[in-house]
Amino acid sequence: MEKGYPYTLKKLIEFLSTLPGIGEKSAQRLSLYLLSKPELCEILGDLIKELPYKVRLCKECKNLSEDELCEICKERERDRTKLCIVESPMHLFQIEKTGLYRGYYYVLHYLLSPKEGFGPKALGLDTLLKIIEEREIKEVILALSPTLSGEATASYIAELLKDYPLTISKLACGIPMGMEIHFADPLTLKSALQKRESIKRGNFYE
Repeated sequence: MEKGYPYTLKKLIEFLSTLPGIGEKSAQRLSLYLLSKPELCEILGDLIKELPYKVRLCKECKNLSEDELCEICKERERDRTKLCIVESPMHLFQIEKTGLYRGYYYVLHYLLSPKEGFGPKALGLDTLLKIIEEREIKEVILALSPTLSGEATASYIAELLKDYPLTISKLACGIPMGMEIHFADPLTLKSALQKRESIKRGNFYE
């Protein structure tokens, strides 16, 4: 970093550059822009302070919400026979943008990754099974990114659900292997949803 920035500005640049997708030069531009907008700094500061206290996880699907139930779970006219399992709220919102899916969701927040310490317990699958058992779920859609962790998680969940009387499907290969769902454009994601494939039970490890 170039010398000459005041201490407070320098620390802000250093902090912003640690955020995902923001490099040092982007952090400098953001910091200098914020410096020129005192009123924006106040609004942004208040929002950041409130964020961890106002935003929680929906008690049913684990989506982000400011109430016990998120807006999607409150929509009782949705198709209760379908449950779409996603990795994160970001992926949920991407699928919602397609306007194609009208069922409910379940957000894992993690994928199986032993190296990072995320095993089956981190996925909250007990809650998932409770939802499936209490509702008349006829199809579970595994809308996970086609990465190694995503495929391993999809396989684990499908094996867990193999004895349940429901259809298990996953997104079609319109999404390239190794690509995160939130990088897919809406048309590609819509096509993947439309062409989702049924998963044959018991054949994951053959």
